[in-house]
Amino acid sequence: MEDTRDIAAPCGRVRAYVDRDVIRARGIRYARAERFLPPVDEPPVDFIDGGQPGPASPQLRRDPNAGMTFDQLGGLPISEDCLRVSVTMPKDTTTEAGLPVLVWIHGGAYVAGAGDAEIYDPYALATEQNIIVVSVTYRLGVLGYLGTGRDEHLNLGVLDQISVLRWVQTNISAFGGNPDNVTIAGQSAGADACAHLMIAEGTEGLFHRVLMASAPLGLAGGTDAMNWAMGKVAQKIDPEASVDEILQAQEEVHKAALVGGLHAGMCFGVRYGQYPLPTRADAAEAWAQVAPKIEVLMTRTEREIAFFAGFVPALRRLHDRKLTSPMLESLISGITSAVYTRAGREFFDRHRMSGGQGARLLIVSRGDGSFFDAAHSGDLPLIFPGDIWHDSFLDYGATTGIAGPELRRIWGEFTTSGTLPRVPVPGLVDIMG
Repeated sequence: MEDTRDIAAPCGRVRAYVDRDVIRARGIRYARAERFLPPVDEPPVDFIDGGQPGPASPQLRRDPNAGMTFDQLGGLPISEDCLRVSVTMPKDTTTEAGLPVLVWIHGGAYVAGAGDAEIYDPYALATEQNIIVVSVTYRLGVLGYLGTGRDEHLNLGVLDQISVLRWVQTNISAFGGNPDNVTIAGQSAGADACAHLMIAEGTEGLFHRVLMASAPLGLAGGTDAMNWAMGKVAQKIDPEASVDEILQAQEEVHKAALVGGLHAGMCFGVRYGQYPLPTRADAAEAWAQVAPKIEVLMTRTEREIAFFAGFVPALRRLHDRKLTSPMLESLISGITSAVYTRAGREFFDRHRMSGGQGARLLIVSRGDGSFFDAAHSGDLPLIFPGDIWHDSFLDYGATTGIAGPELRRIWGEFTTSGTLPRVPVPGLVDIMG
């Protein structure tokens, strides 16, 4: 017989399930949304069974941008009706004020991933750091960020995420969390989402800290030419089309986006100047205005672009020829700088100069000669360890057991109290500011 706990929350009586040292309440609906329409917060219901993970937003089963060699969704179903959260909390741990809360926004170039994907299992993070982790699933691709190109179809995924944050403020106390101690965290596109939630209308007071891992801020917003090209193709989409037809159309939109060069790598995503975001011209000032109110921790890996370059056969062959590897490393370094480093440093410097507290960390190379050493997403197996990583090129092996707890400690301390790391971790983390 399963060990369960019933939680009386404003959203309804939630049946949660004990899993070793955590309690999980999964697949809780936070909103509903018709296709290409904003989310509507879910009203209270009598009973919610939190025993099953929420479905993923419609997507290809494998990441089209990176050629992933394993199915990151595992056995998760796919559905347009995907607006769900899952809450993972330490077992039998309470405080009078409530536990710190980390809201996890997954990455995947705004076209892939899900909050309940096994690769984001927060078991270790919740148990070791004594925090509550709320995992978010939101709409992706055409369904979440473009529609048929009309202004009102843009940024729906942003509105989904804001709806989640409202749900957290209303309900997390019932799960033992502190609504006044909420950190939003994300990796890759999820980190980009966190940065833009800082300046989105309607988010003031919904969170207090931001943790961004590998934010590709150099791609944010794309280019006018790319957006125009995508919009022209999107106009042909039938709003009544099947999900499969929508995904086929999304592939055509992605092809049109190639005019944007590097920006095409994250062509779906936030659009400046459309509700709830300011214009691109006003964004910097908006970030400066909120800086004193929000603590920021930014991390990136040393060789981000190696993740993507590794799927180009010619580059793999270049890596295998040791004498030419400096050429490859120069290429990796240059593109990493264009997509991650320069824009990240600009973001961080503006934040600090505007009165905000923050730190930047670099996840350093292990120096083992692997093509994917310290590549983009290489920190995920350390934050969310699990057997699924053993089937991937990102497997850290024995290093996971050594470096993982250190990185999770940094995340946990920041989530709990805003403590910013000031001392590097040899062989894992360098402090950049």
